[in-house]
Amino acid sequence: MANKLRRSPPVCLWISSFMVIVGKLRLSEKFVGRKIKMQDGQEFTLFRHITRYPVPQINNPRVFAVSFRFARLSHNANKIASIVPMLFITGFPGFVTKIYGVNESNGYWLGMYQWRSKQDLEAYKKSFVFRMMNGRALNGTLNFLELENQTLVDCVKDSLI
Repeated sequence: MANKLRRSPPVCLWISSFMVIVGKLRLSEKFVGRKIKMQDGQEFTLFRHITRYPVPQINNPRVFAVSFRFARLSHNANKIASIVPMLFITGFPGFVTKIYGVNESNGYWLGMYQWRSKQDLEAYKKSFVFRMMNGRALNGTLNFLELENQTLVDCVKDSLI
């Protein structure tokens, strides 16, 4: 019961808000404006990077990348609209960092996350926020990639073009 309550959207939102206020959740400019090339050949321009601070030491980090096309809204509207679910994601147990990207040539969006563990990632994939994102994607456009024992920062550095 405690785990279910801790993963509830209002609790995640409260935790994220508190972390922002006390400086433990920060936007970074480290990769903003840079381009990466994913394993499927798609190129994305990175536009937002949010991370816990300080970044926790993790034994078995898990990277999760999701790409998809939104069913509606323009690129700029989606960039703004993505702030709301971001605050639910960053308060979810096990969240470490997330990078957002867009492929303006084909309309695909990219979310790359680092989770503390496989268990945290699996719990996130069952969450309200993940289901909400899936509901906003065009049918048949969701693509997933999971990488074990890698940090998100290293994955991005290896994919820079």
